[in-house]
Amino acid sequence: MCVIVYKPAGCPMPSMQTLRSCWTTNPDGAGMMLPAGDAVRIRKGFMEWDTFSEALSQEAMSADLDALPVALHFRIATHGAVKPGCCHPFPVCASASQMRVTEQSAQVGFMHNGVLSGFPTTDAVSDSMSFAKRVLSPLERMSGDLLSNDAAGIVGASTQGSRFLLMDGAGCVRTFGRWVAEDDILFSNDNFRRRTYGFGVPFEPDSPGQASLFDACEAFGGIDLDEPQRYGLYPACRGCDLFEECAEYLPYCADADDAEKIAAMCRNDES
Repeated sequence: MCVIVYKPAGCPMPSMQTLRSCWTTNPDGAGMMLPAGDAVRIRKGFMEWDTFSEALSQEAMSADLDALPVALHFRIATHGAVKPGCCHPFPVCASASQMRVTEQSAQVGFMHNGVLSGFPTTDAVSDSMSFAKRVLSPLERMSGDLLSNDAAGIVGASTQGSRFLLMDGAGCVRTFGRWVAEDDILFSNDNFRRRTYGFGVPFEPDSPGQASLFDACEAFGGIDLDEPQRYGLYPACRGCDLFEECAEYLPYCADADDAEKIAAMCRNDES
């Protein structure tokens, strides 16, 4: 499960503590985009927290980030290798190799949080990149303005329950899907927040755990818990009372042993 952080123009940047939490729960690389002149400035492929925070500090020294719309993406890989080029954002274009360039400018930038089914993927091409190539790029050519109301209606109908963010060089931003608002900042989910199991066992964000059950439910139209392993879940998930909460927020369990413990806690709590 990834997380996108969108700070509208005129709002203060989120704290570094918040961004560090986003990184900790989504540690497969980070990226950012913001308007710069007539283009979107894209920087990504930060595979360590220190390099990301340093890059963000550099941007803050050269521009008033509070005055600009800024979008940040923290990745957990579901399709595509854990490599700098597969990090978000991506320019909207028809070239996967161009999408993998880690520092560039584009007319429109794209970020995605979720899982998109029905698109071909490889280690070098994620579902997000495939969607940008096969849906967004042709739509941009046909519409002339990917952020127009007509084009946005088509994009919104294509989310499969995912969250999308588009930004153009003028600083216009469109978000799609369900987002979480906190202090005027939008988060594509709340998996960076520290939570507890409800049994006195804390969730530790240093372990990213399972892929998002919410994303899986949306992508597959629901989950058949008779075969949880098909969706990257654990056998114990089938009988766990916390399944619905995991599907709505962040999965609790980092591995099959955790899943057994939590399911056992649920059973003991009922007895």
